[in-house]
Amino acid sequence: MPTTTTTSVDAVPAHPPHTVRALMAKYDKPIGPQPENNPLLLALPAIKSDRDWIWQLTTLPDYDPEQLQDPPYVRAYHVVALKDFFVVSERSLKLARKIDLMIRSGYAKRNPLGGDHFRELQRAYSMAQAAKAGKAQKIVYSATSPFFTSSLIGVSGMGKSTTMEAILASYPQYLIHETLGLHQVVWLKVDCPKDGSVKELALNILRAFDAVLGTSHTPRTTKNVTVDDLMARVMQLARAHCLGLLVVDELQNVSVRKSGGREELLNWFQELINELKLPVFILGTFKARDVWQLDVRHTRRVGVMGSATWTPLARGPEFDLLIEQLWSYQWLREPGELTEEFRAVVYEETQGIVAFIVDMFLVCQLHALGHGKETLTAKMFRDVARKDFEFLQPPLCALRSGQPLRMQKFPDLGSYDVDELIQHRHMLIPQEAVSMTPDSPGVSMVGRAAAKIQSALGLSGGDAKALVESVLTADHKSHRKLTEDALAEYFKRRGDGGSDASFA
Repeated sequence: MPTTTTTSVDAVPAHPPHTVRALMAKYDKPIGPQPENNPLLLALPAIKSDRDWIWQLTTLPDYDPEQLQDPPYVRAYHVVALKDFFVVSERSLKLARKIDLMIRSGYAKRNPLGGDHFRELQRAYSMAQAAKAGKAQKIVYSATSPFFTSSLIGVSGMGKSTTMEAILASYPQYLIHETLGLHQVVWLKVDCPKDGSVKELALNILRAFDAVLGTSHTPRTTKNVTVDDLMARVMQLARAHCLGLLVVDELQNVSVRKSGGREELLNWFQELINELKLPVFILGTFKARDVWQLDVRHTRRVGVMGSATWTPLARGPEFDLLIEQLWSYQWLREPGELTEEFRAVVYEETQGIVAFIVDMFLVCQLHALGHGKETLTAKMFRDVARKDFEFLQPPLCALRSGQPLRMQKFPDLGSYDVDELIQHRHMLIPQEAVSMTPDSPGVSMVGRAAAKIQSALGLSGGDAKALVESVLTADHKSHRKLTEDALAEYFKRRGDGGSDASFA
C-alpha cells in the first residue's frame, strides 16, 4: 500500500491537548488512486436521506408528564432544557445537503493516492518557506476560476451558526488513515476575530488546526510574522491534512481597512480554493455585505454553490409549526389551548426571529412559575418581552416599523446572555414545595410524536396525529420510538425509500 508523507510547517515544541477525538478511518471497499476508491471519500459517513437529517439535527427536551408533579422551583430546571430546542426546517435541510455536497465534491478532486499529491505537498512546503523569508508570491484574481464556495447571510438569531454546527457534528472531524500515514481534518469552523483583521483570521485557523491535531503550529508571538507567512502556513496545513471544508463565521467582523481591502481577503479565499480545491463557506449577518458585496465584474466570485439569505419568519406555516412545537413543551399544569391571540402576540414581540421566540417562551414559563401561575397568556408573554427583554426593544421597534432607514440603524441585532435572564427568574421562584395534583396529564406520548411529525414533515395537526395513531401499538413505550415508526410509515407510503420530495 502506498504511503502518504505528511509535510509539516514549523511548529514550536510544546503541544496543546487534543480537543477532538481522532477516529480510525474505515473503508467499505479497497482504496486506490481511482476516483471511486478515494480514501478521503470512503472514510466519510454514508449520504443521508431527509429522514436521517431530521433525526440528526432535531434537538428536543426530554419531557415526562410525571415532571408536572414537581414543585415550581424543580420544574424551572426542566424548563431550562428549552435552551437547546431545535427543530428542522426546510432551510435547515437545504443547508445540510449543500454542506454535504461541498465536502464530497471538494474531496472528489483530491485523492492522496494520486500521483500529484506528494508533489503538491512539496510545493506547499516551498511556498511556506518562501513566505517565511518574505518572498511570498501575490495571488492575482483569475476570471476563469470561479469560487467553489457559498455564503449564508441573515439576521442574528435565526440559527445560522447553530444549524451549521449541528450539521458539521454529523461528520467525524479528525480521521486517521493508519495505512497511509495520513491525518485527515474533515472540517474546521472559525470565527472572524473581533478586531476584524485578516492576520487574526489566519491565526484563528492555525489555532483551530492545533486544537484538533494537538499540535503547536500557531506562533507564540506574531510580532515579526507577516500575513503572507501565516497564510502560507494555513495553506500547507490544509493540504497536508486534506481539509475538507473551511467555515468562516461572523464575517461582518472583517475590517476592510485592516485587511488591506476586501480584494486581498477575497484573493486569499480564491487561493485556498484554486490551489487546494478547498470549499469555503461564509456565514455572517447583513452587515457582512460590506465585505462580501462585490461589483458587477466580480459577481462570478460568489461561487458555483450559490448563496442564501435567512430572514425572520413571516406569519405563516413555518412560524405556526414552530409555535405549536414549543407549546408542547410546557411544565405548567394547565397549559390550555394555543390561541390565535397568543400566536399574534408572539409574532408581534419577536418579529419572527427564532432565538427570540424560544428564549421568550422559556423565560415566560419561568415567570409563570415564579408567580404561581399554571397557564401562559398573551398578556404574560407581552409583559415578559417588554420587561425582561427591554434591551431588544429599539431594534424590534425598527423591524415593526418596516421603514428601511430605521432598520439600517440596527444591521445586526444586539447579542444578549439568556443565561443571565434565566438565573434572575430562577431566584424569583419560591423554594417551598407546593402540594398540588396536576389537573392535566400533560402532553401525551401520541401528542408529542404528532407534534414532531407535524414540524418535520409539514403535515396538518390532524394528519400528523392520524399517522402516529396508525402505527401505535402496545409495544410503544416512548414518544421517540413512536415518532420513528411514524416517520418510517410516512416514507413507506410515499414509496420513495426515505427521500421527501416536499423538502426539495
